[in-house]
Amino acid sequence: MKKRLIKTKILLKQNFTLLISIFLWYLLNFIIIFFLTEGNFLETLSIVFYFQVLPGPYGIVYPELSELLIFGIILTFIITEFYRKYNPQQTALEEARSMRDHTIIIGYKHLGKQIRNYLVANNEGCVVIEPDEDLVRDLLDEECPVIIREAYDVDVLKDASVQYAKMVFITKNDLDTLIVATHKIRALNKRCKIVCRCFDDSVAEIIEKTFNCRTISTSKYASEFILKEIQAKNVKKSIIIGYNRIAERLIARFKNQGINYKIIERDRDRIEDIIDVEPVIVGDAKDIDNLKEVGIENTDLVIALVDRADEVVVIADKVRDLNKNCVLICRFFHEHVGEILGKPPFNAIVISRSKHALDLLINEGIFNF
Repeated sequence: MKKRLIKTKILLKQNFTLLISIFLWYLLNFIIIFFLTEGNFLETLSIVFYFQVLPGPYGIVYPELSELLIFGIILTFIITEFYRKYNPQQTALEEARSMRDHTIIIGYKHLGKQIRNYLVANNEGCVVIEPDEDLVRDLLDEECPVIIREAYDVDVLKDASVQYAKMVFITKNDLDTLIVATHKIRALNKRCKIVCRCFDDSVAEIIEKTFNCRTISTSKYASEFILKEIQAKNVKKSIIIGYNRIAERLIARFKNQGINYKIIERDRDRIEDIIDVEPVIVGDAKDIDNLKEVGIENTDLVIALVDRADEVVVIADKVRDLNKNCVLICRFFHEHVGEILGKPPFNAIVISRSKHALDLLINEGIFNF
């Protein structure tokens, strides 16, 4: 019902000038015909709305012109409706502007999607702000509240009705958006909860103190989950495939716990700063020779942290060909495929940074309003 009202509002707004013109047309003709009928009010109404024909030339011309005008109106409304269907951003924007007591999600990748799915499942209203149209194509097709612009613009935040929001999630891995958007959100809304994704613990501390918000680190949650999984497995030798923030956190803990580790990373730029001080191989983990070089046959633990789903599956297959018994932990974003990895022959422990972050937020009562 609400969506229909918004569509009607857009239609009326886009045709406001035309509707005013119609009103003035009938008002002008009412005055003229009222004068020609010598002040007969009922007869004037009857002629204006085509129940009677006014004798004389004007009585012939008036219905013809009105018919032309009405045909033009109908055609214009049809064109406007087609435009709206082929440009659903307008409806999505109007819906965002109408939201009240809702949640705003800035960034619509894995964590943003997990949060929105949870909110929708619990009948909570939400607006998504995401500059990449491809990421929100499905939401646009359904004419959901979406704004396709950067979130650090005050006008964008106002379009998302941030002053009426009860919660804002900033999930983008972007320090500019994190700091600037958080500052502007807090200036527009003093009472809402703000939850920010932040990878740097020192920056997170400053943001929490300055803007009265909550920070989360998906890499921290994932690394803690992995450490819990391997705590009781007496791991002495490990291989980390893919170097990222999770790997950084794990390496620091492995050093403290005396766990031997080796790293495989195919992107040299990622490990440029550590290549001379850490046991790292620049290469593709799908290559059996690289796996053998890091001692895959004798390792206790393999952690696959690569981003692409197809690569994770191939790597898991290669690892199991060479080592049937090691603990295999895979980061994975696609839950249905992840279930397959958890079964034979892979027998992997599958983790999702975004899902574990959402579960933690739920358990901590962030969504309890």
